[in-house]
Amino acid sequence: MSIRRKKTIIISLLALAIALPIGADIFANNASRLEAERQEIRDNRAELQAELAQARQEENAILEQMILNDIELLEVSQAHLAAIDDLERTRRALYYTEIDLAQVEADREVQFDILQGRLRFMHQNNNLSYLELLLSSQNLTDFLNNREHFRRIVEKDNATVTELLNLEEQILRNRNDIDAQRIALEIHTEELEIQESALLALLAEQEAALFALSADQDSLEALIRASEVAEQRIQNEIARAQAQANSIAAANNQMIRQGGNVRPSNGSLVWPVQRAPFVTSDYGNRPRPFGGGTEFHTGIDMQAPHGTPILAAADGVVTFSGWMGGGWGNVVMIDHGGGFTTFYSHNSANLVSVGTHVTTGQQIARAGATGLATGSHLHFEVRIDGRHTDPGPFLGIR
Repeated sequence: MSIRRKKTIIISLLALAIALPIGADIFANNASRLEAERQEIRDNRAELQAELAQARQEENAILEQMILNDIELLEVSQAHLAAIDDLERTRRALYYTEIDLAQVEADREVQFDILQGRLRFMHQNNNLSYLELLLSSQNLTDFLNNREHFRRIVEKDNATVTELLNLEEQILRNRNDIDAQRIALEIHTEELEIQESALLALLAEQEAALFALSADQDSLEALIRASEVAEQRIQNEIARAQAQANSIAAANNQMIRQGGNVRPSNGSLVWPVQRAPFVTSDYGNRPRPFGGGTEFHTGIDMQAPHGTPILAAADGVVTFSGWMGGGWGNVVMIDHGGGFTTFYSHNSANLVSVGTHVTTGQQIARAGATGLATGSHLHFEVRIDGRHTDPGPFLGIR
């Protein structure tokens, strides 16, 4: 797997993760962290856009080269066809030259046979030699005629043989020239065929590269769109967090004006369950209800049948209302000022929203067993500056 492909997969996972709801507790995502996440998204998108631009440049370069290769392939293909035609014509010419040569060789053999026959006859009849032929002349005219006749016969035989030998030599030269031309054309045709095959293979490779680049561009464009969606979601979360922070700040200011800025002290909280409450699991070490062993219980569990009203333990502002992971289920958190927060979990339903100003004893939820719970009850915590502490003294049971 290429580095670019690994990077694309990593960025894809990052974009998908960012596109999911951001955390359970909106205030864990403070403005600076949200802004950092948004910047990271922008940086990743810039890398994706640069990679997309590079892919498009590569695609254009391949397309340009493919056009040139197509032109070259057309020229080579035309040359290949022309070479095949030339080779076929040369082979036909060579065929007919072989026929002509065979005919000349046959004529030459006939003339040689005639000449050999005449010489054989003269040898067998040596008494009729050339001198005897001349001496047998009856007169001067007869002598001259015999002499001329014999000379013409000899000249004719020599001329015929010479002509046949010259013609055979010329045909042999022609045949050798045509054969050399045939060999050269065969080599040229094979070279053009190899060149044509190489160009076809190169074009196939370039088409495959274009297909891969197109797929990469589709993936990059999809990731860029996902990045834009993720950034918009972060922007919405920042705006919502700011609005909630403004709402809580306004509610806290109202509490301060009403004297609600005093941190609850020992015995100052009301019990969040008013229907004959009793503690089913106290604050501190206890047997783990799931999986065995022991654990530190960070709050107090109170008996509360399903639907039992859950009440605000003191005046404050709701800072969280929703589902929280980690086994807590539906949770309501109330800020009472001075870093003092109460925590109510496993609710079957929450009845207040973030930013709501609640008063002591106001119903904020209904008891249930959401999240990891062995049965319907309320898990109640007190947190000071974000750290859990024993709720007992604030409820007057220590």
